Amino acid sequence: MTAAHEQRRLAALHEYELLDTPAGDELEAVVRVAALVAGVPNATLNLIDESRQCQLTTHGFEGSDTARSDSMCAVRFETGEVTYLPDAGLDLAFAFNPWVTGLLGRVRFYFSAPLVTPQGYALGSLCVFHTERHELTDEQIARLKDLAEVIVALFERRRQARANAELASEVREQHEELEVAHADLGRAHAEKKATIVELRRSNRELEQFAGVVSHDLAAPLTVVNGYLELIEERVARADPESARWIGSSTRAIGRMQRLITALLLYARAGHAPCRPEPAALGDLVEQALTDLRGSLDGATVVVQPDLPTIDADPTLIRQLLQNLIGNSLKYRRPDRPCHIEVSARHDGGQWRVSVADNGVGIPKAQREKVFDMFTQVDPGSGRGHGIGLSTCQRIVDRHGGRIVAAETPGGGTTVVFTLPVGQHAAAVS
Repeated sequence: MTAAHEQRRLAALHEYELLDTPAGDELEAVVRVAALVAGVPNATLNLIDESRQCQLTTHGFEGSDTARSDSMCAVRFETGEVTYLPDAGLDLAFAFNPWVTGLLGRVRFYFSAPLVTPQGYALGSLCVFHTERHELTDEQIARLKDLAEVIVALFERRRQARANAELASEVREQHEELEVAHADLGRAHAEKKATIVELRRSNRELEQFAGVVSHDLAAPLTVVNGYLELIEERVARADPESARWIGSSTRAIGRMQRLITALLLYARAGHAPCRPEPAALGDLVEQALTDLRGSLDGATVVVQPDLPTIDADPTLIRQLLQNLIGNSLKYRRPDRPCHIEVSARHDGGQWRVSVADNGVGIPKAQREKVFDMFTQVDPGSGRGHGIGLSTCQRIVDRHGGRIVAAETPGGGTTVVFTLPVGQHAAAVS
């Protein structure tokens, strides 16, 4: 992990203002449930800062801060993957840790699920452990992951509540300023000030709404889905009709989760800060493909080997590429293998980036409308919500470019978007 990424991670951690503060009843309850789900006596919510592990709340033992160098959770939490050790003494990365050797504890069974923010920064982990060897089922592991997501949702809700309070304070201050402006400069100037305040308020409220949708709705849906799966396992054989009802509910939750995610990405694409920087387009394509690896299903993706360095916000462009490649994978033709090509060329002061596929294609009459919100080429297919391409257009607009859809020779869709050429244009031209 680079030093720059660690600095951004620490900034994200401190933004939540969680360190050295009371955990609260909700977080304490989640940690207790984690121990119950795992079937072990001990659980803890650990946050990792520059030099220490802060145990925000614990169950089954009295928590305390320890050095980051002694922390078991700090060993792998930044990977974003769970750590599951039925016997920590058998893993060389943990066997000599003071929590295992007896210096600080005698941990044998150890499991931790990282607490990852929507921006991808690991703040710490939800950890369950035991002084005896212990094993978990796949179902227990899945539910512990769900609980880690619920914890992040509670973190976000606290942050949003604090942001709302700050917004209320700002509105009061702006109102006072407006009264002064009205008295000193007259009605016209006051109305202009009011318009500016209203725009700021609307933008802040939209961003806060996106956060609430993401966590206060999406995270509980994940938990409900998990418990539906548990119930389905128990009734599937004894009551097939109930199992069918549960299956329908689970699919409905899945559709709602996908819609919430798409709406959140759309809101962030228009209102998140756009911070252009030199970024290797080829690396962004590879990152997008890594995120989509579960959807490739035999598809061939050909990436131009000499993709340029661009001046753009890497997070937004990665999201753009993931949406476009994901659409190509989603709308493949059943009668031939899916083939996707990603390329770029320098064209008169701008980069033209193309994502071409051999899928079902977009009728000519709909190629402009598909970038409108909630527009679907085939509404009856149930394969999308009509938000993805609208999000793509928002991202391209933020960068001062254009995006169009055309036909791929031989059938399929080619989406082309442009980005202005910055100081790195000569890298590959």
